[in-house]
Amino acid sequence: MATQILGIAGSPRKDGNTDMLLHEVLRGAAEAGATVDFVALRGLKMHPCIECDHCQLTGRCAVNDGMGELYDKLLAADGLVFASPIFFATVSAYAKTMIDRCQCFWNLKYIKRQPLFDPPRPHRKGIFAACCGWEKPSMFDGARRTVKAMFDVLEFAYAGELLYPSVDAKGDIAEHPTALAEAYQAGAALARNTAPPTP
Repeated sequence: MATQILGIAGSPRKDGNTDMLLHEVLRGAAEAGATVDFVALRGLKMHPCIECDHCQLTGRCAVNDGMGELYDKLLAADGLVFASPIFFATVSAYAKTMIDRCQCFWNLKYIKRQPLFDPPRPHRKGIFAACCGWEKPSMFDGARRTVKAMFDVLEFAYAGELLYPSVDAKGDIAEHPTALAEAYQAGAALARNTAPPTP
C-alpha cells in the first residue's frame, strides 16, 4: 500500500503563498510514490470547539460538521503537511480552529487513557510550512509551538519545517530563490521517511 500524505491548507487565500508551498510538497511526495490528499480548511464547514467536555467522556467530538471527515483523514495518514500563513505571530483562524477541534484526541489519550493507535504507528511524520510578511524569523515561534503540540497529540513526529519570512503579497513565494525547490524536496523526503515498515 502506498504511503498516504495529507496536506492541510490553513490559509483563507486560495492559491496564495502557503498553498503554493503545500502543493509543491505534495507534488514531491506524489512523484516519490506517495498517495496525496489536499484539504483546504477554508472550504470546510467547521465550527470552533465549544468546550462541552463531551470528548472527555467518549473520546469523540460532539460537534457534527466537516471535521468528521477530516478526523478520519488525520488518523489514516502516514504523513502530514500543515500549512498556514502567520497572523499575529501564530497560525490562521482556520488552522487554529482545526487544531482546537483535535481536543478530542487529547482527551482520548490523556483523560480516557486509550491509545490513538493499536498497534502504534511510529513511522508517522509531519512538516510545518508557513509564510510571514514580516522579516523577523521570531514571528514563527508561537506558531511552531502550537503546531508541535498538535503533532504530538496526533502522533506525528515533527520532521521538518518550511518557514519563510518577508513573504506577504500573493505569489511572492514564487520569487524566493529556493523555497519551491525546498518544498518539493521536503515532500519527496517525507514520502520516503513515512513508509510503513515491511511486515
